[in-house]
Amino acid sequence: MSVSNTKLWTWHVGAGLVLLVLLGLQMFGMHLNDLLHMLEGDPISWSSMAARAKLVSQAIFYILFLGFALYHGLHGLRNILLELNPSQGMQGIINTVILVGGVVLFVFGTWAAIAAYGLANAPV
Repeated sequence: MSVSNTKLWTWHVGAGLVLLVLLGLQMFGMHLNDLLHMLEGDPISWSSMAARAKLVSQAIFYILFLGFALYHGLHGLRNILLELNPSQGMQGIINTVILVGGVVLFVFGTWAAIAAYGLANAPV
């Protein structure tokens, strides 16, 4: 089963748009707090980071951000490499390495986010 390049490109652009929204939310929470005084405390203080680490929504945010960023970045890398016009065999190798590498990185990053959430909520 082959997915068309148009569909992959559409997903690439969509992932970029989602990244803009997620990154905007992150920047808002981390850097505009002083201007808007909406959050209590310094967002980059240890106590604020520890409090955010206890939220399941924060773990979900990081996992979503990781997934969209990996897809967007690795699809862009794949397109750059395929523009070099490699042989059919090399195209298969490129696709396989990027797919396997992306899955491994996603699994590791997801594990890290879940582990951080678990550690933050572990009884002392």
